[in-house]
Amino acid sequence: MAVIRTEQARYCRNRPAAKAARARARELAEEWQLTEMSDALESAVSELVSNAVVHGRATRGSRVTVTYELDGARLRVEVRDRATGMPQTVPPPGRGDGDVPERLAEGGRGLLMVGALADRWGVLRHVIGKSVWFELDLAFAAGAS
Repeated sequence: MAVIRTEQARYCRNRPAAKAARARARELAEEWQLTEMSDALESAVSELVSNAVVHGRATRGSRVTVTYELDGARLRVEVRDRATGMPQTVPPPGRGDGDVPERLAEGGRGLLMVGALADRWGVLRHVIGKSVWFELDLAFAAGAS
């Protein structure tokens, strides 16, 4: 399906970026009349921008770009940075590795949270950097024809 609306925001790679991205996600949910998903949207965006700022190794002055695409059935959000390294997750408790609680105490919960909030998510490797994306299905899409 064709993209109906799109927006892109760029943030300096610093800690206040997550707060600014979170606020913009909430504003956009209201502007695009997606208030039923505003909590999930702002939480997932904030987490991914925080990850890009805190965990990415990139040159000074680099930016984090958040792209929103609404196509009528879903909202896709992509958070791109130019940092090296790929995101790592740990399996949820009860699925595999026996030392999950200790590893979760050190980090790795953020992408689990994004996975719980989103209908789909993934990582795209680029020549320089990567994008972490997620999709939220619109509630009214099931009833639309």
